[in-house]
Amino acid sequence: MKGGVARRTTVLLTGVGLSLGIGISWARVSGDPGEPAGKGGKFSYVGATACKKCHLKEHKSWEKTKMAHAIETLKPGQAVEMKKKFKLDPEKDYTQDASCLACHTTGYGEEGGYAVPAAGDDKAAKKAEKLAGVGCESCHGPGSEYVKIFEDIQKTERKYKVEELYSAGLKKMDAGACTNCHNDKGPTFDPAKPFDFEKQKTQDAHEVQPLKQRE
Repeated sequence: MKGGVARRTTVLLTGVGLSLGIGISWARVSGDPGEPAGKGGKFSYVGATACKKCHLKEHKSWEKTKMAHAIETLKPGQAVEMKKKFKLDPEKDYTQDASCLACHTTGYGEEGGYAVPAAGDDKAAKKAEKLAGVGCESCHGPGSEYVKIFEDIQKTERKYKVEELYSAGLKKMDAGACTNCHNDKGPTFDPAKPFDFEKQKTQDAHEVQPLKQRE
């Protein structure tokens, strides 16, 4: 997905924090530095495991969040009350629905991102497992290049500026990082409890460690 192009995504709102639901929304991507480049783009997705070696504590805390297991709510018999509330079929399998996978997986439809594995393709299934759920790159952008910079920073213990990472695909952490999915266009949106970035940005999120080497 490139800047300025409408993108179909899936709402995760239930009206309480950043809990998980299912729905469809439309968002416009701005083209800011660090924005995912999309198919054929400069940056590709590598999975949360690639982030773990530099961000171990963040990774461990992320694994406990609902975001990490977002794809589970797409399965039959999961999030039943939520689905009933918004007139979705609780027995339907949404795990191959493109309009849902865009926000319940990492990088769906983009370079190196989540792809539904074909039956019997163990290699594809293993890769898909690493990108299922809302992973690091869902919020921070595809990491094929900036993970290399982080590895160098860790190895050399040098100082760095965040602009260096933006040029390598890191996405700015602002409201736009959330509202591609958390918006008012999907059937799970509750107008009485709209998404509030400032109030909800730390809910169901990983812990944040001090970045000692950032200038």
